[in-house]
Amino acid sequence: MSTIPVRFMIDRAKKRVVFAEAGSDFVDVLFSFLTLPLASIVRLLDKQSGLGSLDTLYESVERLDAKHFQTEACKEMLLNPRSASARLCEGLKIKGIHDPDPRNFFTCGEIDCLTQSKSYYTYNSKCLCSRCGKLMGKTLQWPEEKSGEGGIFVNDKVNFMITDDLQVIPSSLPKGLSLFKEIQIKNPSKLEERVIDFGKEEILNLLKRSFVTTNLLTDVCFPDACVQASAGFFVPKKDESFDNKAEQEISLIKLILNKENKNILYAEVGVDFIDLLFSFLNFPLGAVLRAPDNLSLGGCIKNLYSSAESMGLEYFKSEIHRNMLLDPQLPAFSSCNMNQILQLEDIPLEETLITVKSCLKCYVDNGYKAIGSAPCKHGIQYAHIIEWNPKSAKTMSFADEAFIVGSQKYMISDNLDVSPLSIITAVGSGMNLPISDMAVKEISFDNVKAWPLLGAMLISKTVLTDALVWFPY
Repeated sequence: MSTIPVRFMIDRAKKRVVFAEAGSDFVDVLFSFLTLPLASIVRLLDKQSGLGSLDTLYESVERLDAKHFQTEACKEMLLNPRSASARLCEGLKIKGIHDPDPRNFFTCGEIDCLTQSKSYYTYNSKCLCSRCGKLMGKTLQWPEEKSGEGGIFVNDKVNFMITDDLQVIPSSLPKGLSLFKEIQIKNPSKLEERVIDFGKEEILNLLKRSFVTTNLLTDVCFPDACVQASAGFFVPKKDESFDNKAEQEISLIKLILNKENKNILYAEVGVDFIDLLFSFLNFPLGAVLRAPDNLSLGGCIKNLYSSAESMGLEYFKSEIHRNMLLDPQLPAFSSCNMNQILQLEDIPLEETLITVKSCLKCYVDNGYKAIGSAPCKHGIQYAHIIEWNPKSAKTMSFADEAFIVGSQKYMISDNLDVSPLSIITAVGSGMNLPISDMAVKEISFDNVKAWPLLGAMLISKTVLTDALVWFPY
């Protein structure tokens, strides 16, 4: 298993790390955290991410019966989302953090379906063929793409300093001296060097601890040292980016409140609200970290985003690679039609369309190359190979459809435990106040409330109360 050696400069007397120094291979792995969908973080950390109520939301999707989803593939999209940067991250030196087989795709295995002028492929193993109705279970693999010279995201000819609180800085003597002064190191010669090899386990520990502590590297080198955890916070204020935009109503929701402390016990919501809430699991971490300033996660993970934001373009492989970190997109069909209010977009569909001078079968048999002068064995002059929308059951749709089907009502607890509406379940799950101490309020949930909901979800165990309490009931 591959590892990356990283040099640490430590102050043994004070049991702290001054900084680490590493090449592009390690920094690429760190920056790749920003491309991970939130659900992937939950799964990688065994549903113990510590990110507010995110683990509870993920478990709600796991428990929800497949009949509540448009297709079985919809549930798979939420629990095992694909990153838009999956194929690029295949080149990272540390394996097992991102999709292990990012070039794998699936098609129908029936010859009749592969030899048409229009064929479909998917990255979701639960999709059904629209032509024959069988599982698209034939596994194929795109050719490996050459990433060219250099690193994955950053320039491989540069060394980087990583501070204890996860700031990534191109190495330079002036910056090193400035750091010594900042943390009051008077005699650098008394510092010691330590080399630590980072494999998958150590990288996942970095990811998990980055949400908790502001002394991340010290936490790694001196795990027994008393390092104070940093709690996230959410400041209830209106997102100014919506000031000049009309409110876009998503749905009406009914809140069951504790009259005395105004805490929300449950919310009764419709499909539109559930769809927005579940779609948060597909959001890349980088998209969350560029949220309004009123969201502040605990730990030091936001410093990683700020480092990519402030670092000069010359330290990246290209502007495209930098934007993959700072403004990540969703894979095709991964959003719902409500995600537009959060200004998060899918990869354009035209980038997923492949046009070839043969049928799909001959294209694959020929090594994913044009057949040239030889005609297609099945008489197809041109074929469109189209990525299938996993939310579509039988007829292909290019729209941002919902994950959830039907018009059933759902109930959500304050910590985002989601289930189909049931009075018996609500009473058995902690609705233990006298009826006289409860109140019912109805509010309109719109775009202005969407960011507060996302922010509270990543920080709080009382999400609905914290996200909605500053709006008038």
